[in-house]
Amino acid sequence: MTDSSFETTNGSEAPVPLEVAETAATIEASAPQAYQQPVSSEGKEQISTASPQRFGVTYRVAFLFASMVAGISSVSIKQLLLPIQVGLLDPKNTNTSFAAVAAIGALAGLLAAPLTGALADRTTSRWGRRRPWIVFGTLVGAVGLLLMAWSTTIPQLILGEILEQIGVDAVLSNVTALIPDQIPEHSRANTSALNGMAPIVGGVLGLVLVTNFTNPHIVSQGYFLLTCSTLLCVGVFLLVLRERPLLRSQVAPFRWRAFVASFLHPLHTPDFTWTLLSRLLVFLCYTLLGSYLLFYMRAVLHASVPVAGRGITTYQLISTTVVILAALLAGYLSQRFNRLKPFVCTGALVMALSVFAIVLFPTWSALYTAAALFGTGFGLYLGIDIALAVRVLPSAQSRGKDLGIMYTSIFLPLIVTPLLGASILNSFANNFSLLFTTAAIASLLAAGCILPIRSVK
Repeated sequence: MTDSSFETTNGSEAPVPLEVAETAATIEASAPQAYQQPVSSEGKEQISTASPQRFGVTYRVAFLFASMVAGISSVSIKQLLLPIQVGLLDPKNTNTSFAAVAAIGALAGLLAAPLTGALADRTTSRWGRRRPWIVFGTLVGAVGLLLMAWSTTIPQLILGEILEQIGVDAVLSNVTALIPDQIPEHSRANTSALNGMAPIVGGVLGLVLVTNFTNPHIVSQGYFLLTCSTLLCVGVFLLVLRERPLLRSQVAPFRWRAFVASFLHPLHTPDFTWTLLSRLLVFLCYTLLGSYLLFYMRAVLHASVPVAGRGITTYQLISTTVVILAALLAGYLSQRFNRLKPFVCTGALVMALSVFAIVLFPTWSALYTAAALFGTGFGLYLGIDIALAVRVLPSAQSRGKDLGIMYTSIFLPLIVTPLLGASILNSFANNFSLLFTTAAIASLLAAGCILPIRSVK
């Protein structure tokens, strides 16, 4: 056979028949982009489960709906329904029972997000690897919500909260994993911004729905409405979602020891660890401020309960509106200038500045100004941090698990905040200045954790 019948890619590799090489090149050129194996900016091959579909307005709106479930089904419960319900079920031990239900639920979410993500990474269903777990999470979450609606004891309420948290976090971690699975890297910024701000928007939407269309004192009505909203939001997304099934040949044999050890592997990657630590600190700042803002209004601004309630509503409306605008702007600008770190750092710094303003100027006008500042900073951070987290994932084969680990940064602060807040306030005579200074310092440290990241600009 003559030399013209073979083609080589480099001197050390075996020759490839020229007609085979030409056929392969033709197939690759004509294949839909979503079916081709994408290669990251670092040159590492990635597994894609995307099917050919347009990532236009319809997909992005449906993606936003699915991402909002975490806020609709979780934030609304923690801020409104659960406190009322615990007070009705256990009026003598309301604070203790509320803390127990919230902490156990957060612990369930802490475990569920990475575990369901890891199992989805290995799923070879004909329906794709994320879709079955999104359906699973939706159904489990709906059962949990209904159980909470019908609960007549605190143990029943805890069980419902566990199921609800497992379901919601399974949905959120697997919906987020679709970003690196399906969205081209150059188009991820805007979708990541939607995913980052969605739980906050969903929380406000849930509160609006419950307060305007149900009787908050009949908590079962609120749970039923949130169940229907959750099913609707995820159902709309499933109608437009297309996934390419993962081949069995792409999945390594299952071994328990390796599976368990894999949850520690991402922490060996410095950029992943720095990003995780930054998220932990930012959400610690967020939860410390949010959890004790009502108490601050009562103790420092001397507001009555009705006035403080209206103050919280006003604060949340200002902050959330600015969060949405800042997140969308950050997503657009980061994609245009191909930069992520400056927006994340700036966001954390602005958050710290806003909390320091509350400490230094204990007035209503300063509080509302700080709400706008905090919303700006949190929006800048939320608009980019998911895109940053996706960029530092160490393995294409375990995106779901690793993003689930990233989501532990939300649940750990939920567990730590009541302990840290109670410790500071009880030890230092309700010193809210010290408590909020701690929150501001956490946000400053979050900005500092971004600086050592090397693989992202």
